[in-house]
Amino acid sequence: MDIIVSSEALLKPLQAMSGVVEKKQVSPILSHVLLNVADEYLTLTATDLDIELIGFIKPVSIQSTGSITVSARKLFDICRTLPAVSDVRLSLENNQLVLRAGESCFILNTLPAHDFPALDQSDYPYQFKMHASEFKNLLTKTYFSMGLQDVRSYLNGVLLDFGDESVRAVAADGHRLASSVSEKIDINQINKRVILPRKSVMELMRFLGQDEDITLCINDQRIKMMSSDLIFTSKLIKAQYPDYNRLMVRGSLTATGDREAIKQALTRTAILSNEKFRGVRFQLETNRLCLTANNADQEHAEEIVALDYAHTPIEMAFNVAYLLDILSAMTVKTIRFIFADANSGLVIEPVDGDNSVYVVMPLRL
Repeated sequence: MDIIVSSEALLKPLQAMSGVVEKKQVSPILSHVLLNVADEYLTLTATDLDIELIGFIKPVSIQSTGSITVSARKLFDICRTLPAVSDVRLSLENNQLVLRAGESCFILNTLPAHDFPALDQSDYPYQFKMHASEFKNLLTKTYFSMGLQDVRSYLNGVLLDFGDESVRAVAADGHRLASSVSEKIDINQINKRVILPRKSVMELMRFLGQDEDITLCINDQRIKMMSSDLIFTSKLIKAQYPDYNRLMVRGSLTATGDREAIKQALTRTAILSNEKFRGVRFQLETNRLCLTANNADQEHAEEIVALDYAHTPIEMAFNVAYLLDILSAMTVKTIRFIFADANSGLVIEPVDGDNSVYVVMPLRL
């Protein structure tokens, strides 16, 4: 193997792969990236056995083809510290990878390419296209509600519910739920539910582009995302996701207000909330919301926010971090609170311009 490639072109897939390659691996080769030169392209592959990411680069020149694996972290660290506009020569000499760029030279140890694992090749009966920014937007508006190492495996990811010419993303952790819908796709009457694992969600959000169409391919075991220069494959969580619709039941009491004003008031009130429970008390009265918080040091915070509310006074309490996650994910000007009573879940949704719905369960303070 002997090629010349732009350092900038080489850095892009390596940067995307840095999150896939774990620092602690059960096998040394899983910390490596596979470099393969064939058919006028350099292909880079990284995997942790659950996720596989493949990137494609067209080299400046190819002197000879071949394949080898090398430390992904070391190669990435070298490339990101090189000048932005420079050519890099990669050559295999005495079973070591030699990287030359200008006056710099690096010699890296390698492992055989035939030892590098690959995910099983599968057929994907469900395939459709959507815009990368739309898919990223679905994940951005829901990912923060995923569970973290929950014993209920289905909560440790995002549900993608394909059907009715739309795709809905849903995430929940038992205390809150986030849901967002995209209708800007043509899914050819597909009806399918899959659960994308937490790590896969976070990785997709890191490198999904904004200005291109992507192809999504799905079967019962995996999901594959193909863009112009990357192929991302992930195993799915094998579990039955519960009926999320019953958690989005709306009550008869409503209040509307300015999202940014409520968010800023919550941000200030949170400063003096209890560090463990992060509780903030909601006191809804005619056309106003009173937010209060106390902590173990007997400190107190109070904020008043104008709201459109015309029902009987009611008092509730919520984890302020959950509310701030929701309000930060939303981009609309005006939001609506919907609830039945002080013990039921609070539904938060935009007044218009968005297809997102959020539910937060109350605290007992």
